[in-house]
This record gives sequence, C-alpha cells and structure tokens, in this order.
Amino acid sequence: MKYLPFERITYRTNLSEQEIITRLSGFVEPRKYGFRRSYVKDYEGFVNEKNFEISRIIQYRNSFLPQISGIIQKNNYGTEIEVTMKLHVFVFIFLLFWCSIAIGIFIMIGSTEKKMSVEFFMPLLMLLFVYALTMIGFKVESKRSKEYLKKSFEAEIIKE
Repeated sequence: MKYLPFERITYRTNLSEQEIITRLSGFVEPRKYGFRRSYVKDYEGFVNEKNFEISRIIQYRNSFLPQISGIIQKNNYGTEIEVTMKLHVFVFIFLLFWCSIAIGIFIMIGSTEKKMSVEFFMPLLMLLFVYALTMIGFKVESKRSKEYLKKSFEAEIIKE
C-alpha cells in the first residue's frame, strides 16, 4: 500500500482502552458544518467505546486529507489500535472518473495516431500529475497524523 493513498497501521500501547478513549476525546471534537467553523482541538469526528472516525483539522485546503478510522482492542501484550487512513469517498470517486477519462483519451489518440507525438503522451502526463498530486497531498498529511497518534497514545507502531 506504499504506492496508494491508503494505509493500515497498528499501534501497541500499555494504556488501557478507557485511557485511549479519554485521550482521543481530548483532541477530537464533533464535526461542524457551515462556513463559519471555529475549532479548538486538532481533529474532528467521533469516538465510541471501541472505535473512532476522525480527520485532522487544517486551516488550508487539501482534498487528499486522510480520513482516519480506528478500532481499539485489548490483548495479552497491551492495547492495540488498528488505524486505517484513506481518501474521502467522494474524492476517490472523482479520481476514478477523472483517470478513466484520461485513459479513454489516451486509447482514442493511440488508435488514431500513426506516429508518436506530444499529444500521444499528454493523457499519460495528466495521469502522472494527478497521481503525484494525490500521493504528495495524502502522504504528507498521513505522516503528520501517524506521528501525532503515536505520541498521543504513547505507542509504538508494530505494523505498517
């Protein structure tokens, strides 16, 4: 999953499940909708007894901001938090649509052009550009969230 805007991380900590929920509640506030939103905490979303769905609050636009969901489980070695980071579903659908159009144009140009030209490679360059934009936007934010969660849970990453 290194080359996709999707990550699964497992944290292990010595904190109890209740302590993790308390810490999550300390930096997560309910989602707010509308134009004038003011935030006090670092993340928005919801936290339940065994799971959570959050996203980082940012003061700028990033459509590729990871949507973070997690499951909290107690085991013999402490408490494990299984976290999944992925794109927002509407962004993912838009990217699929956009990429399918670019691939369609590439196939259309490839079937009509008899020689290689700049126009032949333009759809591929468009795909490469949207891939790079998506991955940079997603990975920069996911790295910040991974470190923030690691520090907040006093945890180690056991699986990435």
